Amino acid sequence: MKPTLRFLPALCFMLSALVLAWLAYTPGLKGSFLFDDAANLPALGASGRVDNAAALLRYLTSGHADPTGRPVAVASFLLDARDWPVSPLPFKRTNLLIHLLNGALLFLVLRRMGQALNLEAARIVWSAAIGSSAWLLHPFFVSTVLYIVQREAMLPATFALLALLCSFRSRTAWQNGRSRAGLVWLVLGVGGCSLLAFLAKANGMLVPLLVVLTHALLAPSDTTPGFRKAVLLFLGPLAALPVVYVTWFALASIGEPPIAIRGWTVTQRLMTEPSILVDYVRQLWLLKITDSNLLHDDVLAATSLTTPWYTGLCVAAVLVAVLAAWHTRKRHPAVSLTILFFLAGHLMESSSPALELYFEHRNYLPAMLMFWPLGIVLTRPRSGAVALIGGGAIALLLASLSFANASLWGRPLDQATAWANAHPASARAQAYAAQMELSAGRNMAASRRIEAAATRFRGEPQIALNQIDIHCAQGQMANGDLSYAREALRTAQREPGPLLLNWFEQATTAARAGNCGGLTRAALESILDAADANPRIEAIPGRRQDVLHARGAIALAWAEPDKALDLFNRALAALPAPSTALEQAATLGRAGFPSHGERHLEYFSSFAPSGVHSWRDGMPWVHDQVLSMQGYWPNEIAHLRANLVSAQARHP
Repeated sequence: MKPTLRFLPALCFMLSALVLAWLAYTPGLKGSFLFDDAANLPALGASGRVDNAAALLRYLTSGHADPTGRPVAVASFLLDARDWPVSPLPFKRTNLLIHLLNGALLFLVLRRMGQALNLEAARIVWSAAIGSSAWLLHPFFVSTVLYIVQREAMLPATFALLALLCSFRSRTAWQNGRSRAGLVWLVLGVGGCSLLAFLAKANGMLVPLLVVLTHALLAPSDTTPGFRKAVLLFLGPLAALPVVYVTWFALASIGEPPIAIRGWTVTQRLMTEPSILVDYVRQLWLLKITDSNLLHDDVLAATSLTTPWYTGLCVAAVLVAVLAAWHTRKRHPAVSLTILFFLAGHLMESSSPALELYFEHRNYLPAMLMFWPLGIVLTRPRSGAVALIGGGAIALLLASLSFANASLWGRPLDQATAWANAHPASARAQAYAAQMELSAGRNMAASRRIEAAATRFRGEPQIALNQIDIHCAQGQMANGDLSYAREALRTAQREPGPLLLNWFEQATTAARAGNCGGLTRAALESILDAADANPRIEAIPGRRQDVLHARGAIALAWAEPDKALDLFNRALAALPAPSTALEQAATLGRAGFPSHGERHLEYFSSFAPSGVHSWRDGMPWVHDQVLSMQGYWPNEIAHLRANLVSAQARHP
């Protein structure tokens, strides 16, 4: 092999790729918090600054995603802040550093894989450098790295890579006759990293499966019987768990109606995901423009294998890929492993669990081997110049595309409008762009966008309610705004989530101040009547509570404390929780009715003391136990009650 394919140049190539990745992503570090960031990161200050052991324990158990609560990912945010609100810059910078770390770890993993294939020494490091740098610099992962909360997708990849490295150390130890050391690397190394991956996000459960696949396909004949037996006994059952889980979930969901928050059935999701996997591959190989969009409600679920027309073809393509990869595993192990690793990595998030249909970040771990076979091809014997020039050209191309995407992430308004223009069928993208235009003072642009969206999306509360906001910014609701909002809430196919209550908090203030012609108390109450008439909303206790709370807030804004108290009591009864009682009592107190706030706390005390969650809920139940052990809620209630009593004394 030519001198250009020596170890040192390959290492310099990899280091250059890391620097290039930092430079490509730097413009995006100036971006803002987005969407789920606001649902997760405020926990940093929810019960005060995290600066003591009690506050730390409350924070670490505060996660509500997955039964585990993702405590490892939750803990990682303490690297960037101990309170809230804060700047997004430290969070994004840490995400980028984790991405660079993952790129370096991937280089080491691919190097070990190349050794397992018995490639030439220089070819091992160059194929690893090309494969890992292409993944590191790919624009498809800009949204994962710069969307702060998706650190929860990045950390499982970190621990998966560490688990793979530990598995190779275990394999080497067994080959050298050191079975005890091999067992330690397998149980503590692979097992420990798998556990940490799982505690960062539930798809970390896939790590044992990915390790088993890797060693089953890469030079299995060189593996000692002791190592194979240990992997089978220790990792085999763990690898089977996610397969059993998604299969059970799929079978248990047969015949079930559409999921309220999604609008599709699990069976429809299973038919849809193969076409989404094909779309992911198209973007990974630059056969489709990657725009780093986070809003994918324009991706519709398949209703049969022929609707859309390509559904059955994509299902067949995925099945053929699996069969072909297994059939050619001995002749083309790297390609076979890449295909099966990609599909296995999608097992949790692209199968039966009722997650949203489409997200780019789901590819972060599964696609890690995607470009390694390309590196192997480019570094075939007597192709030193091809490897250097080809690898460099690929790295520069990907870095330039990532720079363009990251630059857009650093300009939130341009980002929002670009997403909306690229995805006209996404109601979320249109609503978000209109909100950003309104915030930037571009009222006419926001109005044009939301009015066009209102024509297209008749059953979307987010469009209807945003249309009222935008017209109110101009001083007057338009004809038809109110009827459209009522229609959208009455007929919405998916329950609106926290959007409803969040909107009413602002709209009630605007209506009481008389800042918007047509936005009156009667108008607000008629919108709530429409929400009450939607069985999808009424069926969910949390949404019933939101509607009653909004009615109470309206009554309070018009100085009707008795009615507000009654509605707050009914809202609390729909889903009793101390946090809700405290918020409502404090709201009554701030409005000048502390005695009503105290009476609301008395009403809450009539409920039997119990946690909000059951043990089946996982970490939220643990959080309840921590708060109970610390006497947190009794202390908070006593503190608020004292303030209410004091307020009554000052203003009897």
